[in-house]
Order: sequence, then structure tokens, then C-alpha cells
Amino acid sequence: MKPKLIICVDGLGFDLISKENTPFLYEFGKKGSISELETLFAFTGLEYCFFTGKNPDETNIWLEFSKEESSIFNSPLIKMLGFSKLKSYVGALLQLAHKRTWMSGLYNIPKKDLKYFDTSAKEGLWKLNFFKNKKFSFYKWPFFVTEEKEKLVFKYENDEERLKRILSEKKKDIYYVQLMKVDKTLHKFGKGSQEIKNTLNLMDRLLEKYVNIFISENPEAEIVLWGDHSLANIKNYINIQKMFPKSREYLSFIEGTTACFWFKNDKIKNSIINSIKGEKRIKILDSKSANKYKIPLDKKYGDLVLYLEKGDYFFPNYYQKKEKEKFFAMHGYPEDKEMNGAVISNKKLPKKLKMNEMVKYLT
Repeated sequence: MKPKLIICVDGLGFDLISKENTPFLYEFGKKGSISELETLFAFTGLEYCFFTGKNPDETNIWLEFSKEESSIFNSPLIKMLGFSKLKSYVGALLQLAHKRTWMSGLYNIPKKDLKYFDTSAKEGLWKLNFFKNKKFSFYKWPFFVTEEKEKLVFKYENDEERLKRILSEKKKDIYYVQLMKVDKTLHKFGKGSQEIKNTLNLMDRLLEKYVNIFISENPEAEIVLWGDHSLANIKNYINIQKMFPKSREYLSFIEGTTACFWFKNDKIKNSIINSIKGEKRIKILDSKSANKYKIPLDKKYGDLVLYLEKGDYFFPNYYQKKEKEKFFAMHGYPEDKEMNGAVISNKKLPKKLKMNEMVKYLT
């Protein structure tokens, strides 16, 4: 088979690709294809959908965390720790001890609630059928994997270091890596900032360098460079926790664009629903919208799920708590053209693609 180089540039939206911002990608796509990739109202589920052809309502992998009967994070050591970074290191060790190959930080999840929550994904993407019976070089930090072995990379490596690492392997069928700088810059500085313009230009030159090296060594190679989503600038910050009644009769998990609840009785459920009445920006996920957005209506994601549309953001939340952590752009919104990702390839692809259609063009 022809070797495949697949690079996920996290946060690279279709709307960010231009002759000015990304001259290499623009010209490379003109010779092959630049496709608009319809994203999903998903987080963890995006890459699973890309490689399996199944939407989150089929894989049951949607948000990063879900409520489970038994969590590996129900640890006395974690409860003793006051600093989120140290807490996350212990959380990482617990995941490794349980032979997890999907890693999540613990962020600002309240210590008292950690015993209820676990990661919705537990196995790395390289365990999927797409990679089976193939020689591959795979890097989704902190796991660097070939078909022979799994290796942990303890240093947080930048995008160039990640590309160097996967391409140091030779004679593979598939090379896959996820690059993070674009997504992180967009979250921190927002769209239209000078910082994101600089980052896009640097990323474009980096891809030009390593894609050209790869093609020179593998003239028949198939190149797929994809962005899983774009982002939108945040206009309104909503402190949803101030709206809730204080009670031990419910459990909540507050993300940037979703808020999930589990209730001990209908009385407290109705109280929560009443507390957001009149707030038109906050939507309730019902069966109709779940079906429309391909979201699993599973109790592990909540007895009640609230969500926001483009421009709104729950802050503080269980990921960002302090003002210095506040985001200025966000993704994870339902069905909005601005959220769409991109696929740039030397293969001829349709001008528009759904996330679950990509796998058939990769095989």
C-alpha cells in the first residue's frame, strides 16, 4: 500500500485557510483538494468518528468525562492534593496503572466529585481497526506508538518535535500525529488576533518543510492534513453555577459549552430547570436535538444536559476556573458553518465531507 501521512492540526478550520494565512496549504490544496469538513457537536468523539466512520451516538464517546459507577479517580491521594497540576499527575499515574491508553487531565474538577467521574474513552486511537494489521507510527501525546511498542513521552513536545518523532520511523504504512499549537493559540487569544496569524504562518511553514521531506522520501505517498474543527470568538460569559440552588440532591459537570446534571429526585431537577428559565441562551438537549446532532442520549452524560450556541461560554467551569485561564474563543457548538474543519490532500476529495465519511477515503 502507498504510505499515508495523516496530520491533525487541532483547531484548523476551513475558514482559516487562505493564501495569506496558509500559503503552503492553499497551494497544496489547489493541486489536490481542499475540502470543507462538517464538524460535530463533540469533543473526544471527533477523532473516533474520523477513523471509524461512526458518529458519537454509535460509539457512545462524546464528552471527555462521564458519570460511572466506579471511577479510578476515587483515590485518597487525589483527595489530599490541593493543586490541580499535581492532582493531574496523580490522575495520569492512576490511568497508567489501569493500563489506560487514552489520557485525560483532571483540570479543576472538584475533588469531592472525582469519585463519580471517569473518562468516556479509555483506549487509544491506535487500537481501532483502521490501524490493525498495518505498520504505523502514531503520536497523540503522551503516547508514541508503533505496531511493535508503546512509549510514553514525558516532556510536552511542541509541534515540530512531534513531527520529527513520527517521521523518524521509516517504512511505515501510516504516519499519524496531532498538532496542538493552533488550537491553543485560538483559545487563548481569539480569532483575528495577531497571535493566531503568527501561529498559522509558522504552522504552515512547518507543514511545508515536513510534508516535502516526506514526499521526497515517499514519492507515491498520500497526504491528508486535516483540521477537526474551527473556533468562534466568545461574546458572553455565563456563570451558570450562580443560578443553581445549593443542594446535595444533584451532581453536576460544567464544561465550556455544556452542563450535565444527575438528580436524586424530580423536585431538584425541576428546581434546576426553573433556575434557567428566561435565559434564552441556555438550551436543553432533548431527543430531537440529540438525534439531529448525533449525540448519545446516555445517562452517563446526564439526566439533563444544557448546551450553548456559538458566542456563549460557561465560565468558570471544570476546565477553566481562574481569570488567567479564561478562553477567548471556543468550539463544541452545534451545527454552525463557522465551526467546520478542513481536509487538505494530494488526493482528489469531494468539496464537502461529513466527519464520518472520511474513513472511506483513507483506506
